[in-house]
Amino acid sequence: MSSIKTIVISGGTHGNELTGIKLFEKWSSHKECYADRCPSASIALVHTNIEASKICRRYADIDLNRSFSNKLLALNAPNAYEIRRAQELNQKYGPKGPQTKTDLIIDVHNTEANMGLCLILSTRDPFTMRASAELVCEFSTAHIYYQPEERGESPYFGTIAKADICLEVGPQNHGTIRADLFEQTEKIVIRYLELAEEWNRGVLQQKPKKKVSVFTQYKDIDYPRDPQKNILAMIHQNIQGKDYLEVKPGMPMFRTFDGKDVPYSGERSVWPIFIHEGSYYEKHIAMSLTLKTEEEW
Repeated sequence: MSSIKTIVISGGTHGNELTGIKLFEKWSSHKECYADRCPSASIALVHTNIEASKICRRYADIDLNRSFSNKLLALNAPNAYEIRRAQELNQKYGPKGPQTKTDLIIDVHNTEANMGLCLILSTRDPFTMRASAELVCEFSTAHIYYQPEERGESPYFGTIAKADICLEVGPQNHGTIRADLFEQTEKIVIRYLELAEEWNRGVLQQKPKKKVSVFTQYKDIDYPRDPQKNILAMIHQNIQGKDYLEVKPGMPMFRTFDGKDVPYSGERSVWPIFIHEGSYYEKHIAMSLTLKTEEEW
């Protein structure tokens, strides 16, 4: 990315994830919180899923953050509120693809998993890589999760921009707010804006690259289930709340209700994240497995 001229900061893509919503509300009333952090870019604040936020639910009809694929954006007169809202947002800040009006989206989310400040990147964009590398060195609880996406088929809101950062902050129960996580989130979003300004002035590009741990998407796994899809086991206590912990083949991963360990049966070490995210029960995801590498970004 040569320069960053337009930035969207969004909250409430899931209506019960309150950190981004409260950040939107605060900054909407106090422009001084962010306006001078990146004066070379136009910054828009967006409350994405308004109807779901009113009822403090993840979504009103369907998941908004699974509604931005080209296929859904092209539907004619969809019934689901979230698809209509996705089309509105795409028209205003897109259109999705090379002609998009938005250079960068920072989409603020919460997770019930113990993931700290998780910086999710869907592309190896030069700015988002360099900025995120700086931030994991500044914030002790920050980690980089690389989730490569084919942007046209990707259903995520951020993919209507040229580049995006999905900021997952936790652990925080849905429908609640935590002061420490709110303040950390505000600080890291401000730092992204400051680094965008450094990028536009050519300063960030001159800094030495940082060696960082990168957790790359491998695969999602479900809970053990019976033929009727009933859950047969829980997350094992040895890994519950320990996102980014290495799990080697044969280590306990689940625990049955009668106290038996279910080991990880893969052939290579993995580093689970989104461990026991409550909203993923309906998606049949117990955790997302990643592969860890050390890279210079």
